[in-house]
Amino acid sequence: ASIQRLPLIVSRILRVLKQSLLLGSNVVVSGTYCLYAYEAAAGVRINSDVVATRDIDLLWDSRSRLRLVSTQKLEGMLGLLQKVDQSFLRSKQMYRAVNSEGFMVDLIKPVPNPPSRVESVAMGGDADLQAAELFSQRWMVSAPKMKQLVIGMDGVPVCMVVPDPRVFALHKLWLSEQTEREPMKKRRDRAQALLVAELVVRYLPQFQFQENELRMFPRSVLKMLDELPPCFT
Repeated sequence: ASIQRLPLIVSRILRVLKQSLLLGSNVVVSGTYCLYAYEAAAGVRINSDVVATRDIDLLWDSRSRLRLVSTQKLEGMLGLLQKVDQSFLRSKQMYRAVNSEGFMVDLIKPVPNPPSRVESVAMGGDADLQAAELFSQRWMVSAPKMKQLVIGMDGVPVCMVVPDPRVFALHKLWLSEQTEREPMKKRRDRAQALLVAELVVRYLPQFQFQENELRMFPRSVLKMLDELPPCFT
């Protein structure tokens, strides 16, 4: 099977983020697209149905000093996306950009800690993407990061920076039990959680599901490790 795997639009977005010195310092990939990095690290190929998605989540750590040069700062995230594809426009959901082919980029960030703290929700001006603030992203932004080379559909390697796979698995397990989440998404969350947990145990021995290495999670979430099959923990 061909190793050319990562969709071209995602490869181009990641290259622009890396060229702008944002990837890994201010922005990491979150959500389903992380699976491409985990499968590459494990040396396996995940079923295409599991990784199929038409949107990518970009997690912005607004605590880090923004490393955009002055002209890019005015453009912000939307301006960077338009360097990849000029058809990207901000949607009615102000945290989302959509291109002419319907591919979506969502900018997310953690809720400030404490919540009363005032933080910017945009990298650029008022016309830029306004990041959606999500409580659980505090865990993701505090997690150790993993850098992984993957191969794009153009055959060129691209660097991905993603959260620790154990953190991804536990976060997805937590999402799968949130009552307000759509049933279909909850099933997908649980399937991805168990899949990545299995990859960790079978192919990534440098990672262990140990509570002392997952301290970014509250105790109530760490207890969910008991829901993983015994061979995973």
